Amino acid sequence: MLALTALCAHKSRPLFYLKRLPYIACTRNCAKQSVVADKAKVDGDVHLQGRMSQDIGSHGLQITLHLTNAASKTTMSSIASSKEHQQDFDGSFYSTRANNVVALWYRWTKGLVMSTFLPAGYPHTCGSNYLQFTLWAGVTNFAVTANAVLASTFLLYSVGLGAGAIPAAGALNWVLKDGIGQLGTLVFGKVIAHNFDIHSKSWYFLSMLQLKVATALEMLTILCPEYFLAMGSAANGIKGLALMASGSTRSVFNLSFALDNNIADITAKSTSQWIFSSLLGTAAGVGMCSWVGQNGPLAVLCYSSLTAVTLLSAYQTVRSIPLATLNSTRLQLLTDMFLSIVRDAAESKAARLRSAVSASNGADGWIVGLTVKAGWDEGGYVAEDASTMEYDRSFDEEMANKIPSPVQLAAEDPPFPVFFSDDRIMNPRIFVGTPVKNMIEGNPEHLVVLLATFKFSRYMVFPSTGAVHVILHQTAENRDIYQAYLQACLLRRRIKHDRCKYLHGGEHSLTELRIALQDTLLAAERLTTPFMSALTERGWRTDKVVVEAVRRRARWSALS
Repeated sequence: MLALTALCAHKSRPLFYLKRLPYIACTRNCAKQSVVADKAKVDGDVHLQGRMSQDIGSHGLQITLHLTNAASKTTMSSIASSKEHQQDFDGSFYSTRANNVVALWYRWTKGLVMSTFLPAGYPHTCGSNYLQFTLWAGVTNFAVTANAVLASTFLLYSVGLGAGAIPAAGALNWVLKDGIGQLGTLVFGKVIAHNFDIHSKSWYFLSMLQLKVATALEMLTILCPEYFLAMGSAANGIKGLALMASGSTRSVFNLSFALDNNIADITAKSTSQWIFSSLLGTAAGVGMCSWVGQNGPLAVLCYSSLTAVTLLSAYQTVRSIPLATLNSTRLQLLTDMFLSIVRDAAESKAARLRSAVSASNGADGWIVGLTVKAGWDEGGYVAEDASTMEYDRSFDEEMANKIPSPVQLAAEDPPFPVFFSDDRIMNPRIFVGTPVKNMIEGNPEHLVVLLATFKFSRYMVFPSTGAVHVILHQTAENRDIYQAYLQACLLRRRIKHDRCKYLHGGEHSLTELRIALQDTLLAAERLTTPFMSALTERGWRTDKVVVEAVRRRARWSALS
């Protein structure tokens, strides 16, 4: 049987097979094509012309070929399909037999692997970094599974396997361990599950840490078999919580990669990837168990190595996820970058004005009575310069392009800001949903200032030593959240540069507080619209912003 196989230039995967064509192989400059068969032979040169068309994201294809060999024989072949994407081709062919079998098997294997583990239409139907995410997630699952097999072996040793223990007692302890652990998972899941949507990357990374803690507890049971039930239950509860967090956040990650309404396909392939890496991890774990036995130092070596691989690959996994939704961490990073763009633009405008004034003075011989200031500093708007107030009108696409897209920010988004002590977010830290009584620290005068300043706003921002607190009103919308973060980041810049005199106390501290809040509120109001427009232009979903639980919001009325 004879067959012709054509490959896309950008995908190098089989698109069609034609029967009953001479044995030839094709070379072209603009597209990779090959013709393979098993018995036929071509005498002389061959020329092929025609048109092929393929539906994007499907396997449908139509091709019309005009084949001419040295003997001037012509063969016309056609396969019917729809014609959404067409490509003309004109290539020269030469006779060859070597490497055809190897090439065919390579392409067949590659197509099988891609169809098994990657969504249909990859990479056009998936977001950027999908393959990188998949590979690192596979390494993580491999290490986790191998470690779990090793830990399960030590659990069996501690429960009495091979030591003449009564099987019924061991089985009872094992069942109780699982039951108590699952009950603990339900209790803790009820308390923290709502945070999975807010900090997806953080909880995924934290779930890997939790799995390592659970695995360590399971392995330590061999040293304290009398505490098997307590240690095993605690380990199982931690493990259940970790699996709950990783599974929940994984669904968020899969959704972020779905570009063609194919979340079900991506989820199914994610399951295939998980099964395959788990099988490899199980095999590796069995091999380790045979090598380690009950040797403590070897067990510690294997556990430490697998833990290092797990945490490193988990860190790389979350760095490859381009989440387009906004949480507190990403919103703070983007807000800080936007404010830096504002500052640079204002300074550049002021420099041009100063240059123009200097040129005018030098040319005409008279001094212009004008003082030109940048209009923007680390604290926010400077009232003496009206040009900054018009900044939102001059915001253009070139400035918006300086804001990173979800793919560009993915590597900078820390998976666990507190653990990594990211200075951009933690110095000082922004708290959302702080109770009012804790925020004002029992000072009613601070509350009066807040109500007077934010009487027409649906949020409050209050700076304190080492922190900036944000409280959202029950009716706050997405725009209010963006404005609140703009003002909070402006106040944080003032704190960093020690320009908040009210933090040092004194008789004028309340006046300084009122001025700081009013100035930054004015700047935030003007910059909210261009900020949201820039985010939308760069691919961020401004309609999807979650920074805190709605139950933490407050309600207040304006002062008369």
